[in-house]
Amino acid sequence: MWQGVEVEYCIPYIHGKAYVNELLEALRRYKMPPKGDPPFLIKRGCESTQFLINGGRAYGDMSATPGVYDVLEITTPECPDPFTTLTYEKATEIYARIASEEYERESGLRVHCYKISATRSEHEYTTRGLHESYLVDRAGFSEGIKELIPYLVVRQVFTGVGGYYFGKFMISPRQMFVKSVFADKVFGSWPLIGGVDEPHTDPKFRRVQITNGEGARSEWTTFMRQAITSYIIRGIERGLIKNVPKVKDPVEATKLIAISPEGDWEIQTEGDKEVTVFDLLSYYLEGIEKLFSIEEVNDWDKYAIQEFKYALKKLEEGNFQSLKERVEWITKLEIIEKNFEKYFESEDSVEEKKVVANNQFTAVTDATYERIQEELALVALISDEDLSRAVLFPPKGSRGFARVKIAKQLSQWLDDIGWANIVVNGMVHPMLDLNGWDEERIADFIEMIKGAPKITK
Repeated sequence: MWQGVEVEYCIPYIHGKAYVNELLEALRRYKMPPKGDPPFLIKRGCESTQFLINGGRAYGDMSATPGVYDVLEITTPECPDPFTTLTYEKATEIYARIASEEYERESGLRVHCYKISATRSEHEYTTRGLHESYLVDRAGFSEGIKELIPYLVVRQVFTGVGGYYFGKFMISPRQMFVKSVFADKVFGSWPLIGGVDEPHTDPKFRRVQITNGEGARSEWTTFMRQAITSYIIRGIERGLIKNVPKVKDPVEATKLIAISPEGDWEIQTEGDKEVTVFDLLSYYLEGIEKLFSIEEVNDWDKYAIQEFKYALKKLEEGNFQSLKERVEWITKLEIIEKNFEKYFESEDSVEEKKVVANNQFTAVTDATYERIQEELALVALISDEDLSRAVLFPPKGSRGFARVKIAKQLSQWLDDIGWANIVVNGMVHPMLDLNGWDEERIADFIEMIKGAPKITK
């Protein structure tokens, strides 16, 4: 299933301002190894685009002052499967770190980038999250989308990243900002599912944008979020998951789970029946097993369902300790809530020192997570080679692969780049297919562009 992720990196205010613009400029000036290429694709006039050499994007978002941004947003390219998505989401961390380190080298000021879901500013909290996009068949999924809602309410028990909201430890602080089930406008409405329908491909497809997710540092948590969500969406699309009990109040239910790290998660369904989180997830597990029985699966798919069953079993037993190397919220429960003095040093108040420790854990510009990963032997799924490839190159044969190659070859005539098109000499050339972009097809596409009539603006 084609998918992608947008990560909202929290940038703290220093001296009354966020340094998103400065970080982006520092990233633009960086020279990527091994040849010293710029991280961004270049268009005519040697201007940077927002697209990166790995097919993703980096840009500023949420601006109170026009052109001055508060959020550093870095995205993956279009990815064909959950494991690829994991590697490219981890690559966004590398780009954020490069921006921070390069800006510090130039200015002497260290600006941290936090992959955090709730952050305090003055006396109020705000949220920085993660948006997942999945490409589905429009006709096959439209009627079944309601079957996805209960899953989005309860999935936090294995995908939550943990953290603090007004001093209280939560499974998923992001859920405290959810206000609706569906909404076209994500910012301010904070829905479970965004209503923006931009498939960036053939209109027979629909983009399902999930907006209650959180950026995890844990590779296991990130992979399982993408894998299980992909399988469930695909199962709904194929008509294999249906008649899941409807949650009476999804907005309230997702908050009640989030504030209950001790477990005992029960949900009120329509008809005022009480069911457990595991009762609901069993419907989805059965659907995934049906899907796997009729579709080709690879070793990562087999690993995902095996780990899903294991995690649900241990969660239902209340044996959270056995999951501390996997589930990020349980990792934080272990090291911050239960054993702070063993892993951290601080002279702040109890509440403040735990918030600071959580921030350090989420900062991709701080070594805390890597230290904890080594000390607790957290599950690691990707190799250094996997990560390096994801930073430097798009997924082979994908549209992102074609986008980068075409942009590099035609940079002196390039006007603009979009997810689904490229603009050369004033002419828009659609690129609707997400795969099948081998070297021969790319060469033919470039020749077609070169042969198109030149349009002067």
